[in-house]
Amino acid sequence: MQTQTKKYAATSSLTLERERRVERDRLFKRIRDNWTFYVCVAPFFILFAIFGAYPILASLYYSFTRWDGLSQPIFVGGANYVNLFRDPTFLKVLTNTIYVWLGSTIATLCLAFLLAFLVNHYVSRFRTTFRVVFLFPQLVAPALVAIIISTLFSTNAGLVNTLLGFIVGHKIEYDWFATGVWLKPLVILMIVWRWTGWHFTLFLAGLQTIPTEVYEAARVDGAAGRHIFRFITVPLMVPVFLVSTVTATIGGLQLFDEPYVLTNGTGGTLQLGTTLGLYQYQTAFQDFNFGLASAVSYIIFALVVVFAILNFRLVRSDDSGK
Repeated sequence: MQTQTKKYAATSSLTLERERRVERDRLFKRIRDNWTFYVCVAPFFILFAIFGAYPILASLYYSFTRWDGLSQPIFVGGANYVNLFRDPTFLKVLTNTIYVWLGSTIATLCLAFLLAFLVNHYVSRFRTTFRVVFLFPQLVAPALVAIIISTLFSTNAGLVNTLLGFIVGHKIEYDWFATGVWLKPLVILMIVWRWTGWHFTLFLAGLQTIPTEVYEAARVDGAAGRHIFRFITVPLMVPVFLVSTVTATIGGLQLFDEPYVLTNGTGGTLQLGTTLGLYQYQTAFQDFNFGLASAVSYIIFALVVVFAILNFRLVRSDDSGK
């Protein structure tokens, strides 16, 4: 019995080794037959490994160290993450970021969907023109938008103060950036102006994929306009809402250009205009604490993942409930 067992084990081992050799030979043959393809795609993977994968893995390691960029990194474990959530400034920055992200996302998506709905239902011609016009803000650099906003809300020669002075009948020299109260609303205004057209294009494309027969059947059945919108348009647009929300989340949680230019890199009064992206920049390139800055980057990554998962779960629950 033992002899048969040993023979069976030896036979299985030889068979497994033979199969591995055959698979290895097939792999080498495939590489030899398609070597030109692998040579063509190799530069991408090499560049990605150098400028993509390596920085990601290196920043993950540095997030557990104390490093000023020059000296030898000192491993501190999870101290950077603990210190961040004990720091009142970081908690304020986190609150600022969530405030700007929520405000800009809600305002941008609502405005973009409203415009797309109106164009889709009431504009039969020149829809392509609308797409082009609404995408014009994408051609303007975020830093330039922030400079324009700074000029419009300037204390002495700003257009906003000039118009308010014309309305009330006397000169107004209100400093919109002194208290920091208006910093976050102005940042939201810039995001809404720049990204509404992009989301408008997505929503318009999604609305045009809904068959007109569905609307006609609903009207024949006596459905009112609000019921058609609630039970047909909105449910069929959920996947598009998901794409827009996820992209807005990724951009909103990494926001840097607008608050940096608007506050000259300082974050404004009492850090009320500082976002996580700006805080990460200040920590790395002003305080030279690259370990802490790396930890901030992974907190941003964790927030993006968490909110993306929540969005997917909401969409899944909506689909299962229909």
